[in-house]
Parts: sequence; structure tokens; C-alpha cells
Amino acid sequence: MIKLVLFDLDGTLLKSTEIIMDAFIITFEKYFKEVKLDQKTLTSFLGHTLFETFGLYIKEDQDMDELVNFYRKTSEKLMQDATAYPNAKALMEKLQSKNIMIGVVTSKMNRVAREHLSLIGLNDYVTHLVGYEDVVNHKPHKEPIEKALSMYDVKAEEAVYVGDHENDMVAAKSAGVLSCAVSYSHRLKEMLAVMPDYVVDDLLQIEDIV
Repeated sequence: MIKLVLFDLDGTLLKSTEIIMDAFIITFEKYFKEVKLDQKTLTSFLGHTLFETFGLYIKEDQDMDELVNFYRKTSEKLMQDATAYPNAKALMEKLQSKNIMIGVVTSKMNRVAREHLSLIGLNDYVTHLVGYEDVVNHKPHKEPIEKALSMYDVKAEEAVYVGDHENDMVAAKSAGVLSCAVSYSHRLKEMLAVMPDYVVDDLLQIEDIV
């Protein structure tokens, strides 16, 4: 019996994938002009922390905090126009009506994630949120999901994690929770290679899982 549904945020609940990639393009134009970003490279940045991504390109004379702060400020400006994916709110209401708990596990900073949930009208549904600064190891490591399980005092077999990246699926499987991929992801092929337990085209279909 499912008692808890955990969600990734960007690209799963929050329609922000294009915004994230645009922010990377602007940041790379400023700090890494010599790097040519194609679609495959851009989508490879999704699902990783900013420190991991910029760590692949940073030069000795560059400051990581400056890079990350510039990206975050750029992203925040663009994010003001972000919306939720279709039926996200309807699903939250359905889950609440069934007394199923709702949480978010994201690589985004906790405060920023809460702001973005508020922006799209979903924050009040999310009891607990595990963000970047809340764990030592990030997805695909299982620690963020295990932290969420402990917050809700729920067993792994009583939870499902919904995401749009293969790192989400790997983390879910490592933590022993059910894994659910959203088909509108830019990383669907990579997720399917990990063999998630479920694949949904619409968030409301998660109601059939629980």
C-alpha cells in the first residue's frame, strides 16, 4: 500500500527544463565562450548539481561561487514565467483526498525549491522537501530519498518516486522505492534504459499507481 508519493521538481512538477537550459546557455556565453553547447550536451546537464556541471569546465582562475551565483540569478529571472505541468495540482488534490502524503526530493536548494513550488501553487501540498543542502550525497545516490522516507516515517515499499531523469530512477531503485518516469522528459530514452517500474504520460495517471 502506497502511503507517500515523492516528486522530483524541475522537469517533473515544474515546467522549467527549457528555462534551465536557457540559463546554462547564458552562463556559458559569459564564462565558457569557447564551449559549443548542443542539445545533447544541454540535456546532459539536467539532473545534476550546478557544482557537478560547472566542475567539468571551470578553469583555475575562475571562481565556482561566482559561476553558480550568476547562473542562479539568471535562472531566477527566467523562472518567473514558469508554470506547473498539466494536472499537477489536480493530482495533489486527489492524493490528499486519499490521505496519501506528498513530498519533494530535488537537487535545487531548499529555499529556492519552496519558492518555485509557491510560484506554481503547489507548496501547500508538500509537507517535507529534501533539497541540495539537506544531504551530503546527491542523486543518483539513494541518500536524498532515504532522508525523505525518514521524515515521513514511511517504509521504502510504501513509497514511489516520480522523476524525469535517469538519476531519479537510479536513486529510487537504490532506495528500494517504486520508480515512476514521466514520458514528457528530455531524458526518456535514458530513463527507460534503467527500467523504471512505471511510466506515465500525464501526472494524473499516478492515481492509478497508488
